[in-house]
Amino acid sequence: MKKSLQHIIFGAIILVVGLAACNKDTVYVADPISSSSNAYIKFLHLSPSLATITGQADNVTLLNLDLKSNTYSKITGTPLAYERYFPTTTNAYATIPTGLQTIKFSLAAVNQKDSLELFLKKVQIDAGKYYSFIITDSIKSESLSKAMFLQDDLLTLGASQIGMRLVHAIWNDTAAKNIDIFSRRNNATIFSIRSAGSATTFIPLNYFTTSDTLIVRRAGTTFALATFNGATFTPGRNYTLVYKGNGAVTTSTAKPRSLLIYGH
Repeated sequence: MKKSLQHIIFGAIILVVGLAACNKDTVYVADPISSSSNAYIKFLHLSPSLATITGQADNVTLLNLDLKSNTYSKITGTPLAYERYFPTTTNAYATIPTGLQTIKFSLAAVNQKDSLELFLKKVQIDAGKYYSFIITDSIKSESLSKAMFLQDDLLTLGASQIGMRLVHAIWNDTAAKNIDIFSRRNNATIFSIRSAGSATTFIPLNYFTTSDTLIVRRAGTTFALATFNGATFTPGRNYTLVYKGNGAVTTSTAKPRSLLIYGH
């Protein structure tokens, strides 16, 4: 009996040593991956014809469907009028849950009961990503296939660079004609042959301590459609340049074709 007990104790010791050796040999090639439950989004109202299209006041509230309660909660605060964006803080985004999200565009919404639905848009939101959702006159499209939901793939930049992307958000631009963007400081066309409803990726550009003048030209010509004077930037930051408004007018009171710049 004594001998058997010794064998049992010896076997237990061997087992413990063996397990310890196995644990010692376990090597983690990377830290465990943790994913955020949120992503980040910015909304811009750049639909010059919204009031005409809807027959309602020019304001938009955005809501997101809560799948647990099956109700909509507001994303934006004050309703957005033309040329307004949310959040308004420089370089800020609102948080939004990940996965397939349903965003509701409404007019004059305070809560779900009194909101007049414009349309619903389902979008795929990935954890940790940044997005821009630009409301344009594409809301006239029943399919909304051309709604401008953009992933903001921002560049890592040096102290002598900025990043820039072009969004062509004018839906009544001359049919089958494109635009270029000319930078006076770079003395070059920085974006070329862009059609209505398109968006480029971010590209690195030279940073200048003095302001730049950006000119929208009809593609392949020097004919100026719109000009942004005094454009200033911060080195190392990314920006989106948006060609917006009513492409058929230049009068300042009629939401004319023009350029808008927002930072990331």
